[in-house]
Amino acid sequence: MVAVIPVDPPPAGERPRAGWSITLHDVTRERAGVPILRDIDLEVAPGTIVALVGPSGCGASTLLRVVSGSERPDAGTVLVEGRSGAAAPRIPEVRDRTPVARFGRVRAAIVAASRHAGDVDPDGETDRLLDLVGLGTADKSVHRLSHGDRQRWALARALASHPRALVLDDALAALHTTARAETRDRLVRELRERGVTTLWATRDTAEAAAVADHLVVMDQGRIVAAGCPDEVYSRIADTAVAEVLGPVSAVPGIVEGLTVEVWGQELPLAESAHDGHCEVVVRPENVLLVGPDSPGVDGVVEESTFLGSVRRSTVLTSDGSRVVVEHAPEQRLGDRDPVRLALAIVPAAVRPIH
Repeated sequence: MVAVIPVDPPPAGERPRAGWSITLHDVTRERAGVPILRDIDLEVAPGTIVALVGPSGCGASTLLRVVSGSERPDAGTVLVEGRSGAAAPRIPEVRDRTPVARFGRVRAAIVAASRHAGDVDPDGETDRLLDLVGLGTADKSVHRLSHGDRQRWALARALASHPRALVLDDALAALHTTARAETRDRLVRELRERGVTTLWATRDTAEAAAVADHLVVMDQGRIVAAGCPDEVYSRIADTAVAEVLGPVSAVPGIVEGLTVEVWGQELPLAESAHDGHCEVVVRPENVLLVGPDSPGVDGVVEESTFLGSVRRSTVLTSDGSRVVVEHAPEQRLGDRDPVRLALAIVPAAVRPIH
């Protein structure tokens, strides 16, 4: 459900300050005795965009409701700009869907939020925000909008309130791929220019990596990884992280010193590991289709899917591994086609064989 809660406007003549700080310490939430959030510690610096990703039921939506104040934790502390409980300022929310007033008009609602926030020219600001989110149906009733246009409207209305913090829960989910990317990029620029502290939950891991200063991976109500997007993305040896940020493949290798041997190749280790047999965890973009005389492993294609800019194929190798490879779309592979695979010479993530 989309819920947009306007924030109090700044005093007349005062420009909004930088975004609010948000801190969660030992936050726990249960429903019917089932843990939804478990011992969550998270600190969000003012003006930072934090993206949250995880499998369905990971707890990200509940965490956002706790931060916004629409749901209370059972234990722990949530601080917004150093204040907790009823004293904490409420944070606007934009979620996937919204119930709306039957007779509310698109433009009027945004103008009202802009005027309440103290804009000198609320009509001009409304036009700018409608353009920013790509919404051209300004005179329609909100309840007659499509799902995607309701999301655009909710974003524009939230921005019109000049929030210092914002919670987005799959707020672009209903937009098709191209429009979603364009709206995402414009929205991120707006949030950064204003310095709005933002918690952004999404099921699209590419979107999370594109928007985030700080990426948080959640699983079963816990934070299992957090850091800069490129750092978190590289932690593919961590099973919980790999399942969210996948796909990945595991192939057999042997660690010796600072390298791992796999398919007749020697790769540097991303992190130190004990000598001996291991699994080498690889992403599709680091698996290469090579000629028959190159170092590597033979295999047969099980399936191949066209994804637009790339093809993604699954190969059963002669050592019994199933490996996902991404390759140029003009390289058409059919079921049972013989291929040879190698790995790009990049630092390898390994994990022990249990």
